[in-house]
Amino acid sequence: MKSAQLERQLGKLDEALKTLEEAIKKFPQFDKLHMIRGQIYDSRGETVAARQAYAQGCKSCPKSIPLWILSARLEVKAGVIIKARGLLERARLYNPKNDELWTESIQIEEKASGPQQAKSLLARGKSSPRDHGTPLIYLAMQECPTSPHLWAMAIWMENPQQRKGRSLDALKKAEGHPVVVIAVARLFWAERKIEKTRQWMGKAIAADGDWGDAWGWWLKFERQHGEVERQQSVIEACIAADPHHGPVWQSVAKDLGNVGKDAREILELVAQKLE
Repeated sequence: MKSAQLERQLGKLDEALKTLEEAIKKFPQFDKLHMIRGQIYDSRGETVAARQAYAQGCKSCPKSIPLWILSARLEVKAGVIIKARGLLERARLYNPKNDELWTESIQIEEKASGPQQAKSLLARGKSSPRDHGTPLIYLAMQECPTSPHLWAMAIWMENPQQRKGRSLDALKKAEGHPVVVIAVARLFWAERKIEKTRQWMGKAIAADGDWGDAWGWWLKFERQHGEVERQQSVIEACIAADPHHGPVWQSVAKDLGNVGKDAREILELVAQKLE
C-alpha cells in the first residue's frame, strides 16, 4: 500500500496500478488497495475502470464502509443516481445500523432531489427505500437512534420554529457530540446571535478538540463576524489541538493535492469547503 501511495504521489500512476494489481492478488480483502486503485482510475477520468475496481473491492470487502461510499460517489459524479442509491441499499444490507451509510444516502437525496426528499429518506418507516412509505429520516434514526450525524441533519430538516426543540432531543440522544453542538451553534448563527454562536462553538471544541470540522466551522464563523484577533486565536488553538478527525477535515487532509500542508493550511481549506 505504501509503495502504491508513493508511486501515486510521484505521478507514476501506471506503476502504482501495477503494484496494486499484484498486491490485490495477495491481499484481496485489504480494502485500501481497492480504494486507491479506484481513486487512481477516477482521477484519470476512467469511470468504467474505476467502477470495476470499486465493484471488485465491495465484493471482496463487503464490510468496508469507505469502499461502498466511494463507489456510490462515483455514480453520483457520473450522474447515475439510481445506481448510487442501489449501491448504498446493498451496503446497508451487509452493514446494518451504520449511520455513515444512511448519512451518505440522505446527502445524495438532498443534492439530487432537494431537502424534502432527503427528509423523507431520513424519516421513513421500516420498508424498502424503493417503496412509498413513511419518510426516511425516521428509518435511519430507528436503526441508529444515537447517531450524532443523523441528529444534526434532523435539526436542519425541521421547520425553523421546530429546530430548537429538535436540537434539545439531539443533544440528549447524541450525548453532546461536537457534530450536534455545532448544529446548535449554527442555529444561533442563522439568527445572528453572535456571542451565543461563539459560546456554542467553544462547547463543540470542549466536547472533542480532535474533531477538525468543528474548528473549520468556528474559523468560517469568525471570518464572517470576528475581528482578525479572534480569527488568529482560533487558528492558533487549532494548531495546538492538532485535530485529525471529522469527515471534511479527513477528506481535505488526505487529498493528494494537500500533501505537505500544515494544520493552518488544512484548517483554511476545511473552512472554505464546509457548506
